[in-house]
Amino acid sequence: MKTLITLITALLFFTGSIYAKENQGRKKTTSSTAKVAASCPNTTAQTDLAVNNVRARILNGGDLWWDPVGQTPYYEVPIGSNKNSIYSGAIWIAGLDANNQLKAAAQTYRQGGANDFWAGPIAKDNFGLLDVSTTTCAQYDRVWSLTKNEVQTFVNGGTATPDIISWPGNGNAANGELPMLAPFVDVDNDGVYNYLAGDYPNFNLTGSAPVGCNGTLKGDRSIWWVFNDIGNVHTETLSPTPIGLEIRAQAFAYASADPAMNNATFYEYQIINRSNEDLSNTYFGVWCDPDLGNAADDYVGCDVGLGLGYCYNADPDDDGAGGYGINPPAVGIDFFQGPLADANDGIDNDKDGTTDELGETISMSKFMYYKNINSSPVGNPAILVDYYNYLSGHWLDGMQVTYGADGRDPLNQPCDYMFPGLSDPANSTLWTMASAGIPADDMRFLQSAGSFTLSAGEVNYITTGVVWARATSGGPTASLAELLVADSTMQSVFDNCFVTSINTNKR
Repeated sequence: MKTLITLITALLFFTGSIYAKENQGRKKTTSSTAKVAASCPNTTAQTDLAVNNVRARILNGGDLWWDPVGQTPYYEVPIGSNKNSIYSGAIWIAGLDANNQLKAAAQTYRQGGANDFWAGPIAKDNFGLLDVSTTTCAQYDRVWSLTKNEVQTFVNGGTATPDIISWPGNGNAANGELPMLAPFVDVDNDGVYNYLAGDYPNFNLTGSAPVGCNGTLKGDRSIWWVFNDIGNVHTETLSPTPIGLEIRAQAFAYASADPAMNNATFYEYQIINRSNEDLSNTYFGVWCDPDLGNAADDYVGCDVGLGLGYCYNADPDDDGAGGYGINPPAVGIDFFQGPLADANDGIDNDKDGTTDELGETISMSKFMYYKNINSSPVGNPAILVDYYNYLSGHWLDGMQVTYGADGRDPLNQPCDYMFPGLSDPANSTLWTMASAGIPADDMRFLQSAGSFTLSAGEVNYITTGVVWARATSGGPTASLAELLVADSTMQSVFDNCFVTSINTNKR
C-alpha cells in the first residue's frame, strides 16, 4: 500500500497538467485484454421497482435512483407521496494492474454524456481479447422484471409472461460469451434455457433457506440486467483502459407487514473479471447524492459496526416544497455482503472478531463525504486518480482523512470513517457533522470496501441495500436511531437469505 500511496502522490504533483491534457480530447484506447473500444451508446433502459413502500428507479448501467434525462430523483418513500429520499447513486470500482496502472469504472451524473458502463455481456476470444458489439449493447439495453408469484404461477402450469419467455439464461458461447447468464432452473438439465421445456428464472420457491444464496433471484419482485465497462471510452473517470468487468445485477424488494422490510430495497452485483489480468488494491464503492427531501439541510454520517452510510436532517423541520416536514426520516445504504477478502491478510475485514476465516468478506472499510464544488481537494472528482483517492479514504490532494473537525487537520489521527458518531472502535471521541460545526448542505458521500485482489476470471458477489425509517416524534435523531435498528434487522434477514417470517406479503 505504501507503493500505491507514493504512486498517487506522484500523480497529484501533475494534477493540473493531467487535467488539462485529458480534457483537450478523449480518444479511444487499447489494452492487453480489450480490443479497440466499441462504439456502444450510453444505456437508456429504466424502470421502477415498486412492490412495497418504495418507488426506486432502476437503470441499466452503473447508476440508480434517478432519471438522467430529466435530471430528477426517483427514490420515493412513502410510495405515492412525491417525496424522494435519494437523488442518485452509482457504483465505483478501481484498482491497479500488474504494471501499477490505475484502472477505474464509475458513474456520477453523466454530465455531457460522461459514462463508464454499457449494456450487455462480454465476449472473449481464444487470445483473451475482450469485446462487446454494438448489436449486443443494443440487445441488452433493457431490464427483465419478474415477480415471484408470476414464476410460481408459470411453474404450476400457468401462462409465461413476456419476461419469462425472453429470459436471458444463456450467453452466446459461440461468440465467446459465458454460457450461463441470468440464473434459471434447468428442469431438463441440458444447460439451455427453454421455458417450453419447463425451465424458469431461479427464484427460491421452496420457502426454506437454500444452501447457497448468491446468484438466485430474490424479493417479491426482482429486476435483472447485465452491463460492462468495455463498451466504449471511459468518459466519467477518464480511465485510459477498461478493467474488463461484466456485472450482472438484480434489484429486489419485499412487500411486508414489517416496516423495516417494507421500506427497504436491495441490490446484488455479480462482478466478473473477464480480463486475463489481476487487479490489485481494488476498492468497490457506492456513491450517493442523498437529497433527503429538501437537499439543502442534510447531514451525513456512518455506523462502522453496521457497515452503514446514512443521511439525516440537520433540523427538526425538513421544509420546502420537496421536504418531509416535521420529524423527517433518515435513509442509509448498507454493505450487506462485501467483496471477498484476500486470504491470510491478517485483517478482520468483516468485523466479526475473527481474522482470516474461510470466505471472509469485507464490510464497509472507508466512508467519506465531499462538497459540490470544483477545483478543490474536498470537491467533485475530475481526473482518474480522484476516484481512487476517495475510494481509498484520501482527499483529492492525497491527504488521508483525519479524525475530527473537517477531516483535514494534519495534527489529528488518520482514520477510515468520517462522522461515525461514537461507532468507530479506533476513536472514542464523538464526531458528527453537528459536533464539528459543519453547516448542513446538499451532501454527497462514498462508502467503499477494500482493498482486495480481483483476480482474472474471479467472480465476486456484493449486495447492498437502502434502508429507511421515520420516527413519529423526537426529530431527526430519533429517525436516525430507528434507522440503525432497521438496518440491523435487515442484516439479520440477509444473513438468512431473506427466508424469514417478516416477509409476510401484505398485497
